[in-house]
Amino acid sequence: NSKSLRRLAADHSNLHTAGLPPNFLWPPSNSSNSSCCDDLTSLSVLLAGPEGTPFSSGVFTLTLSIPPTYPSAPPTATFKTKIFHPNVDPGTGSVCVDTLKRDWKSDLRLRDILVVISCLLISPNPASALNAEAGRLCEGDFAAFEKRARTLVNIHARCSRDLASAVE
Repeated sequence: NSKSLRRLAADHSNLHTAGLPPNFLWPPSNSSNSSCCDDLTSLSVLLAGPEGTPFSSGVFTLTLSIPPTYPSAPPTATFKTKIFHPNVDPGTGSVCVDTLKRDWKSDLRLRDILVVISCLLISPNPASALNAEAGRLCEGDFAAFEKRARTLVNIHARCSRDLASAVE
């Protein structure tokens, strides 16, 4: 409907004019992950792992898929880069966070969703784990969780020098 489309266009416009939240970057325009301005129902961004986390040396491609009923219904968030995290499905990259499920409120913006996902890297929630092994390690042996997460970052999400200089 046109009301949903106007809201979605406003959210996209805000991200482009006010800028992305800290730790987020737009993919290079020549990348297969770059957000096409014509398709408002999908948003691809790069998330630099927050400092002080086992993800800090990595850059992850994150996609938000926005339903036609947005903002009444929440987007779905998917990591396209493999990540070892309790709240990310290891097979699909799907993100489990209450804000995008039972706690969804239609006044939340795309910017708010990105901030929530960045915070999830800082404070995982093993109680609602999609990755049982990561959840178990996060609760029982955090050092082992961090080691495993860093290993996967080094394999799948290494940050190029060009991107490293662009990260806030």
